[in-house]
Amino acid sequence: MQKPKTVKSAGAARAAVGGTAQTRKSAIRLDNNLSYKLSMLNFLMVKATARIYTSKNLNAHQWKVLSVLYAHQPMPASDILKWVTLDKAAISRAVQQLQRLELIERKLHPVDGRAVNISLSERGRQMYARMAEDMSRLQAELLAGLGEKKTQILFDAFSEIEQRLRGMALKTPG
Repeated sequence: MQKPKTVKSAGAARAAVGGTAQTRKSAIRLDNNLSYKLSMLNFLMVKATARIYTSKNLNAHQWKVLSVLYAHQPMPASDILKWVTLDKAAISRAVQQLQRLELIERKLHPVDGRAVNISLSERGRQMYARMAEDMSRLQAELLAGLGEKKTQILFDAFSEIEQRLRGMALKTPG
């Protein structure tokens, strides 16, 4: 049995795996990789926001549904899909749990008696308002020091990237 070779330097390590100056130049650096940066920011932001909604004994799906309903109520559960990255089953579970907690109400649609609209209950509006204040403080803390102009540029860039990605998703087969 042959003993593995020991690599003694970074240059030797690159050579051992076939790396050259050219492949290093074309390799993606993590500090300039949009996908990596957004993934890390999402991970860290989810952890930071989780402290807020878990303090109210809610989970991420419930928080997302509450947020959508606060902004767009009343609406049928099926319309929540347009605003969150959850599947129908996850939305359905979150809606059921929020109803058990008396944070939302279901009412028949005023025109189509077969459809049901969901909206926040008074208790749900109050809880959401308290959590929204905490979320606003967190956002202000994260953006502190950027200034109004840089913050607007940041959000404009996010919006532009989102629109491009949505356009790509529509063009992608599958």
